Amino acid sequence: MSARSLKRAAIPVAALCLGAGLSLAQQAGLPGVAPPGGTTLSFGIASTLSHNDNFSLRPNNANDVTLFDHRLSFGLRTQRRNDSLELDLGVLVRALDTPGRRIDDRTARLAYNRVGVRARFDVNADYRFVSVNADDPLRRGDFLDDDDPIDDTDLTRDSGDRTDFGTRLRFDTGVDMPLGFGFDGRYRGRRFSGTTDADLFDTDTLTSTGTLRFAFSPVSQGRVVAFVEDYSADDIPQTDRRTYRLSFGLTQELSRVDTLDAEIGVQRIDTDETIGGLRSSERENGIIGSAALTRQLVRGTIATSFDLRESRNGRTATWLVTRVLELPSGGIEASAGLASDVSDTLRPVGSLRFTHEMKRSELNLALEREVTTSSRDNELQVTRASLGYRYEINELSDVDLDAEFAQTKQAGGPATTDRERLSLRAAYNRAVTRDWNLSAGYEFRLRAEDGLDTATSNEVFLTVSRRVTLRP
Repeated sequence: MSARSLKRAAIPVAALCLGAGLSLAQQAGLPGVAPPGGTTLSFGIASTLSHNDNFSLRPNNANDVTLFDHRLSFGLRTQRRNDSLELDLGVLVRALDTPGRRIDDRTARLAYNRVGVRARFDVNADYRFVSVNADDPLRRGDFLDDDDPIDDTDLTRDSGDRTDFGTRLRFDTGVDMPLGFGFDGRYRGRRFSGTTDADLFDTDTLTSTGTLRFAFSPVSQGRVVAFVEDYSADDIPQTDRRTYRLSFGLTQELSRVDTLDAEIGVQRIDTDETIGGLRSSERENGIIGSAALTRQLVRGTIATSFDLRESRNGRTATWLVTRVLELPSGGIEASAGLASDVSDTLRPVGSLRFTHEMKRSELNLALEREVTTSSRDNELQVTRASLGYRYEINELSDVDLDAEFAQTKQAGGPATTDRERLSLRAAYNRAVTRDWNLSAGYEFRLRAEDGLDTATSNEVFLTVSRRVTLRP
């Protein structure tokens, strides 16, 4: 086994062992007094009968299937006075209209957190195995999650399977003290098997962030942040990339309503690749920084911010104006601005989040466009949107209308494939008994990709589900 293979194998093992070891060590020191909250167990089953005229979203629209899916789930929650433990397991047993059965979409998540007088500790580990052509990020409901944004290949359709796994460790000491320290370490691994797309390759990413916080005065706080990322990919050039950042930040209360937050630092990116049979190295150095001025208003805040980032492909600068408005029946958070990508092209960016609750209905809208560098060093313009409307017919039934959209486009830098995904869904939900629920509806999906014809699908579905919660 090569040194590079040993390194790729050692990173996930070491990271997972670290997370598991610290979790067990923390649990061993739990208080012995029976705290409020206790332990709850939850069991869920959802059986769905559906018909889809193009399940795999093929351009020729030739994948007509009838599905009978059974999703099984188990959850454990243990809540103590100063800590909590969570375990979630899930699996999808899929029966197609052809003979045979498949166990798909296997998930597992373990999370533990503890809060002390002046400290916080969190550790979690997760695992997911799913078919590439069956996975849809718009269906997961977390594609607007800033902590785990859409990747270059999340909108790709292909045969084969994908496995995602990782662990994360976070702790803070000296909370609300003049001097404190925080650490955030994360490992993410992705594996593909049976795929044909050359862009679907195995990756490992290990990141570590250390933050030293100190207070100059009650209205002035400083911080020193050190960041290290190690990225390895099983792509054609066998990419190894290491990113180092060191920055100094300052948060200053200028008045009772105005706050300034600024950060400036340096960054270094070392990249090793195999080109033409020879291993080559490349180093990029740059200045990074950000500044934000925020004013507290009677109902919300208004702010302006500037962010400067460096990647292997060049420099990206983003300027935004943000308004947060609290309303009696919801709220609005809107931002608008411009981003200069690595090719010095100005692109409009911004976001909008709107919630409005009425007597018998609720409306949620989220929209975001940003210019970002992916983990694969691709420069992307990412657009994400979500619209949800729920109307309560009576105490037992309601209607849900949902729309989701995601798009990735090249924003300078290396050539990438532009992709779009759209999902429209309407469902009628009814509580049959206290534990049993019924849902029926229709979903339309669309996939567009450069070099391929647009693919669409229509699906009708009927779901019967039950969830039981026990307190042993």
